[in-house]
Amino acid sequence: MFESLKTLWKKENCPPQDYDEQSRQMAGEIARLEGELQGNPGDGEIQKALILIYNRALSVYAKSTTYRQEIDSLFIRIDELRNVIRRNI
Repeated sequence: MFESLKTLWKKENCPPQDYDEQSRQMAGEIARLEGELQGNPGDGEIQKALILIYNRALSVYAKSTTYRQEIDSLFIRIDELRNVIRRNI
């Protein structure tokens, strides 16, 4: 009866290397999107994609030993992007 509840609180058993690899992939995607945004700062689709990947990256970076120190700069970039979006509205 309580097996379904136990699965909700079950911890992930991914090795830290998996999070490091995911973080590397996300960092590459973030760099690509930020480059595109610099070329066209008013593109709403790029802005949306960046906000989404920033939010996904926060949880992955927090679990990665290599990218954990990047979380603060990620929050700063999120705030800067939100300010850009507000100015464009």
